[in-house]
Amino acid sequence: MKQETSIGAWPTPERVVRVTLPTAIANDLKAFQSTQASILDRLGCPACCSGFDIRFDITRSFSIDDKLNIHEVFGSGDISFR
Repeated sequence: MKQETSIGAWPTPERVVRVTLPTAIANDLKAFQSTQASILDRLGCPACCSGFDIRFDITRSFSIDDKLNIHEVFGSGDISFR
């Protein structure tokens, strides 16, 4: 008889979720909690994050235009901060 092992709700590599936040959200508890709630809702369980390994990171990619304006880079787009 073959014995099976179930990992249940434990995070597995395919359940890693990466979220990059601008510093304005990462440093504001209410904004961060609102963001977290939105992410959990999109994952299908607004009440918990069981089974997901959610990794929050603060934006560390920037671009500078020819007028020396700094932009936080998110994927293929960017957001300016002044």
